[in-house]
Amino acid sequence: MGPHRLETIFSPRTIAVLGASENPERVGGRVFANLTNGDFKGEVIPVNPKYDEVRGRRCFDTITEVEGPVDLAVIATPAKVVPDIMAQCGEKRVGGAIVLSAGFGEHGEAGKALAARLRNAARRAEIRFIGPNCLGVMRPGIGLNATFLDASAPPGRLALVSQSGALCTAIVDWAAPHHLGFSTIVSLGNALDTDFGDILDYLATDPESDAILLYVEGVKDARAFMSGLRIAARSKPVIVLKAGRHESGSKAAATHTGALIGSDDVFDAALERAGVVRAMTFGQLFAAAEILSHNRRVKGNRLAILTNGGGAGVLAADRVGDLGVRLAALEPETLAKLDALLPPFWSRGNPVDVLGDAGPDVYGAAVTACLEDKSVDGLLAMLTPQAMTEPEAAADALIAAMQANESKPVLACFMGETRVADARVRMSQEGIPDFTTPERAVEAFSYLAQFRRNQELLLQTPGPFSDDRKLPDVEGARLVVEAVLADGRTMLSDTESKAILSAFHIRSNPTRQAHSAAEALVAAETLGFPVAMKIWSPDISHKSDVDGVRLNITSAAEIRPTYDALMRDVAAARPEATIRGVTVEAMVKSPHARSLLVGVKNDPVFGPVISFGAGGTMTELLRDSAVALPPLNHLLARRLITRTRISKALDAFRNLKAVNREVLEDVLLRISELVCELPHIDEMDINPLFVDPDGAIAIDARISVRRPVTTPEPYAHMAIHPYPTQLTGTSLLPDGTELTIRPIRPEDAEIEQAFVRDLSAEAKYFRFMQSIDELTPEMLVRFTQIDYSREMALIAVIRDGGKDRQVGVARYTINPDGRSCEFAIVVDDRRQKQGIGSRLMKGLMEAARSNGLRSIEGGVLAENHSMLELMDTLGFSVRPAPGDASLRLVERWL
Repeated sequence: MGPHRLETIFSPRTIAVLGASENPERVGGRVFANLTNGDFKGEVIPVNPKYDEVRGRRCFDTITEVEGPVDLAVIATPAKVVPDIMAQCGEKRVGGAIVLSAGFGEHGEAGKALAARLRNAARRAEIRFIGPNCLGVMRPGIGLNATFLDASAPPGRLALVSQSGALCTAIVDWAAPHHLGFSTIVSLGNALDTDFGDILDYLATDPESDAILLYVEGVKDARAFMSGLRIAARSKPVIVLKAGRHESGSKAAATHTGALIGSDDVFDAALERAGVVRAMTFGQLFAAAEILSHNRRVKGNRLAILTNGGGAGVLAADRVGDLGVRLAALEPETLAKLDALLPPFWSRGNPVDVLGDAGPDVYGAAVTACLEDKSVDGLLAMLTPQAMTEPEAAADALIAAMQANESKPVLACFMGETRVADARVRMSQEGIPDFTTPERAVEAFSYLAQFRRNQELLLQTPGPFSDDRKLPDVEGARLVVEAVLADGRTMLSDTESKAILSAFHIRSNPTRQAHSAAEALVAAETLGFPVAMKIWSPDISHKSDVDGVRLNITSAAEIRPTYDALMRDVAAARPEATIRGVTVEAMVKSPHARSLLVGVKNDPVFGPVISFGAGGTMTELLRDSAVALPPLNHLLARRLITRTRISKALDAFRNLKAVNREVLEDVLLRISELVCELPHIDEMDINPLFVDPDGAIAIDARISVRRPVTTPEPYAHMAIHPYPTQLTGTSLLPDGTELTIRPIRPEDAEIEQAFVRDLSAEAKYFRFMQSIDELTPEMLVRFTQIDYSREMALIAVIRDGGKDRQVGVARYTINPDGRSCEFAIVVDDRRQKQGIGSRLMKGLMEAARSNGLRSIEGGVLAENHSMLELMDTLGFSVRPAPGDASLRLVERWL
């Protein structure tokens, strides 16, 4: 694996500053001074036709005149000349660029045109750049300060990526007094080229960064953003602070779902699936970073609180309730231990109040008892400086107890200031995070719990279709939608909506359309009384809002007067609406049914999202719903359900029997399939969805559609690429063994590690072009937890002793040009010459072709004769690598 495409930006050896000057009041002068006055060990070259020399260094008129290679160009010139400068950087073959100049997309139509010129110039030059209109980049560990700030940030292990340059300046000023250090600070500016996704991809494997902080104001490319987040979160904590949580207004929605789901709800759902933690305030951002970057992890969210003051414990317990953290229920054995330690009138519960006169020995023993409790996932140890308190001795006891049981995180909140200052220093030196208030301490634990939960969600890789289920009639559903669009409509009728549901095997209440009272009578007699009658109009989405629904019509005699009343009342309420008649449905009788809502909204940033919650006409008033990004599997569907208040009503309650939760999950999975396969869906409601002990039935359904953007990439409308089930196939090897080729999953880490470990030294060298014994943990995560939209790994698997055994793997990674990919392949030494390599490569090429890629390329060692022979057989061109006689470059057009 070669260097990252952004390596020259973050670890340059030679920097050219275009627009460098002697004037410290100008951006070029300030950034040049920062680079030359600091600890940067590389070469810094001024480029400006107005100077012969800048700060004692020879100045060049243009970058093409600079002698020797240039890794990084920092551009601080007037905006109008930046596109031409970028073209010159291409001629010079500069590795990367930072454009500080303003005056592009933020300056009206002329600025947008200039931005387009800059983007095109960079693409032609094949140069990745940060900016324009940005503060720049800092790498304090190597003395790199390519910004125009007055000071550099102190070195440390945190990386910060921000869309706000002003926030970066505040953080740099704030960092040193708060003992905060940074490995990297990036101001994205307008992000014309390099955005969150690219930076996160780099920081994911940056050994200098232990945790990543993001300040987000908006997301341009959801797929790249989610991809970068998911890649980074697999190897280190990522904490996000997003501005603009509250919408100032919203457009009228055609469905209840559209009105219920806000952009911040969707952003939350996206972060959960990405495995990252969200902070709500500036202070929380760094509190989360501190607790997560020390590699503390929890197995659950059950917190024990120990305190020597009842009031402090109550404050902490209140915050526990606010954040959805659980107070641990102490085991009887733990209560018995504490009974033996503490006075008879101790709290006998959680929070554990050891009382104000508890000495250090008692305090430490109580901590140990709590940590040894199997029902406790973490401990908050609190102390108030009372008359008999010994803060330093209590801290020592806490440290000793923590060191004896390091499997669970311990947080401290020693309240006060003067008397507890030395105790805080001791705890900090021993790695115990200390907080000044109970609320901040509980928040810190909540980040640990949130991180664990979201990491579990990150590992979920559901496909577009649920396993072992009847496949939907996707083509039939697509034809229904296309017919609606061809008719100039965007809202499907009731019968069309239910036809879509039927195509995806979602049971719905039969509906008949009637243009007259006579037709309504025929429909009612066909369906059987009692029936419901609803207005039929393409202009009316919410029928109840215009008194357009009549229920429990029990006889033929009621049909005509009900029909006439509906037509009259709705015409009065909506005189402009086109009314075609009514729809007639059988009344569903289910005394144990719960009325629920399942819906879909097409978010302008993250694409389709699925909602679940309480149904009925008061849905928007109750606002009890949760959202999730598709695709879903059973675990994700279950979590979506449990995040709502209505989920508690699904269990047995008084005279109501428990509903069939498996059927409800099945409906959510079918909706997930629907939005994966039909990018036409704009909004959808199933409201109400009746669920009872026997099953589920959609009573009413509304679907609005739009024409999707045409793209060769499958599932391009989704923020998370589904597991590509369509690439799975089976065949027989010459000896009759069944071979399965399928995309890799996170749970394949064990068989992937065993496969690499068992390869011969020669096979390992041919694959990795270096000697390795086995994959490092970082490599294993990178190889098994992949983003299917940016890369692909197909593994060949056979059954051996009742278990899967990997016998080969082929993978590609998309190149920065977005049109080609680089591949690698290796096959088990014991299974050579059986056609496995050929099958893997053909599957890989088909996957690349379906992803819109044009060519596939790779490097093969000249001595790897069997691989070169395979490449020749598959139609690859083979040529010597320039400057490396030991390597052959192979390439094939797709």
